[in-house]
Amino acid sequence: MLNALKRKFILLYTISTGFILTSVLVIVMFNSNNQLLQEKENSFLSSFSAISRTLQLNKEISHLWLSQMETENLLLIHIEDNGTPLLYQGVTNTPTKRELLLQRLKEAALLDNINTLVRPVSLQELQSRTYQIEGLHKDRYLGAVFIVPSGNGFRSLLLLQYLNSNPRSRYAQLLFAISIDLLGITGLFFVSRWIVEKSLLPVEESRQQQTEFIAAASHELKSPLAVIRANASAVKLEPASSSRYLEGIDRECSRMALLIEDMLLLASADTNRWQAKMEYIDMDTLLIELYDTYYPYCKEKSKELKLMLPANILPRVKGDSVRIKQLLAILIDNAAAYTVADDTIFLKAGCYKKQLVIEVEDHGPGIADERKKDVFRRFYREDKGRKDKNHYGLGLSIAKELAELHKGTIGLRDTLGGGATFYFSIPIDNS
Repeated sequence: MLNALKRKFILLYTISTGFILTSVLVIVMFNSNNQLLQEKENSFLSSFSAISRTLQLNKEISHLWLSQMETENLLLIHIEDNGTPLLYQGVTNTPTKRELLLQRLKEAALLDNINTLVRPVSLQELQSRTYQIEGLHKDRYLGAVFIVPSGNGFRSLLLLQYLNSNPRSRYAQLLFAISIDLLGITGLFFVSRWIVEKSLLPVEESRQQQTEFIAAASHELKSPLAVIRANASAVKLEPASSSRYLEGIDRECSRMALLIEDMLLLASADTNRWQAKMEYIDMDTLLIELYDTYYPYCKEKSKELKLMLPANILPRVKGDSVRIKQLLAILIDNAAAYTVADDTIFLKAGCYKKQLVIEVEDHGPGIADERKKDVFRRFYREDKGRKDKNHYGLGLSIAKELAELHKGTIGLRDTLGGGATFYFSIPIDNS
């Protein structure tokens, strides 16, 4: 299911970003062509201005100069004196014949009431706007007409500039743009795949953890159920010893109830339905009460529990006192399970920066560095061969959720001389 979702996200991301990239490239090409056309039009107007000024100031114009102007600027220069063309034939070769292009330019000017065969009514020169003329082979030109009175007559200038748009050049430019677009879309595909995989990684990990959690829970429930069935069968076979077998059933039911309760707690945390009654807490009192509660428990297991508080009163924190006691009880219970007989467990508290830090220190076997990150995983147990059936490996997972509920942190480090020290830090309330 996740793979199908991943493919859909990658496809959607690639299509949307690819569309944006293609649109940007089209806009850039369009603007580039418009800018190029504008530059050519400016060049044409400059040439038109130079030739028209020469036509005004000089009665005779050098054919050599006209040839140079045509060659350097791809121009077609046509000058008439009282409607009669000069002998200059031009040197620029174009796909469409010069005569046809000049005729089309005259027709375009005539639509603007500019007639090259008629002297202007006023004594002012007459200049047309810039026209775009198309030849027979889709060749394009810029054109303009200039008429200047001269004595009793007039002179006409018809100027065309060939827009040399080589089809091969156009195709090469288009091919280059398509190649850039395809390369960009390919790159966006790989980027989208990386982003989607990164985004869905927590979902995959959560799904994997959920699968492992269900599998581990099923495995843990299988054992007490098997014992219950065996004891129930034994009751039928040996009614006289039923009390002993019923005690076994009751014991396994209690174990199952504890396991199910822990699983429900974690399920509530996963769905953000874990509620806490936040209030200001006197941590000195809380730790003393916790010590009084768990001192007999540790004594029963042949362990010594010692409380070490600083000389100054601990600052208050805001939290749920019941939940914090539950968290610390898990840490003490965990230490009692791994500490050897006649050893001491230390319950310490102190302040570090703006955090209240509570530590539970034991001198048990300790935890290897490479396994420290795994101890807060659900159903993780450091010693797989331990005979203590009351520990399912959920306690530290619950403690981690409780720490996060209080915006605190939980972790562990090695105890000096051997063992493990678990710590819980919670922000100090300065209000």
